[in-house]
Amino acid sequence: MSQHGSSRRFALAIAVFGIVSVVAGPASADIVVVTGVNNQGTDNVLLDPATDVTTVTGTVGADNLVVNFTSDSGSGLLTANPSGQATVSGGTGNVSLTNLEFELASGDTFTRAVFNINSATNGSVVIHVEGVNITGGFFEDDFTLDANGQNFFTVTAINAQLISLIDLTGINGAVFEDVRQVRLGGSAIASVPEPATLLLLGSGLVAAATLGKRLRK
Repeated sequence: MSQHGSSRRFALAIAVFGIVSVVAGPASADIVVVTGVNNQGTDNVLLDPATDVTTVTGTVGADNLVVNFTSDSGSGLLTANPSGQATVSGGTGNVSLTNLEFELASGDTFTRAVFNINSATNGSVVIHVEGVNITGGFFEDDFTLDANGQNFFTVTAINAQLISLIDLTGINGAVFEDVRQVRLGGSAIASVPEPATLLLLGSGLVAAATLGKRLRK
């Protein structure tokens, strides 16, 4: 084998290795929670009407993935009203709702959730997030709630993280009248490659092709 041929193959191997490293390298983990609404890439969770049930259900996305809502507060019973702002509230014995958890029934994951906590009293909410690639196994932080009915939050998983479950717990005197206008998006709901990954992959392929042409000359 000629020295020229060996050099070309070695250079191409390095280029390919760099591309694989971009795609398969370890990802850092971040869950970002902001007050306010970012609906980009999300769909409304369409609730099934229910009264005094242990699990409220709904569907989301083009494939109608099932979403489950449960509660650890009071009697654990919940009521769902799909009309208007689509609310999940406490059922009999759980009117002073202080906990609500939601997840995809199939075990699938999502990357963004938007919801509005309609709080009857001032206080705080602990937002607990579980999923895949989350540092320490979960994310948890508390945020202020006002008794004004407009406590919107957007929870977003970035850098290859995936959310499987979100748990909301009222603290410091907070009581939920309901949680409403829940939206989910990303991953199984609308799987789209990260733009940064596509850009880096494309740049790597172009660089490899250019290098190959130069070596052939």
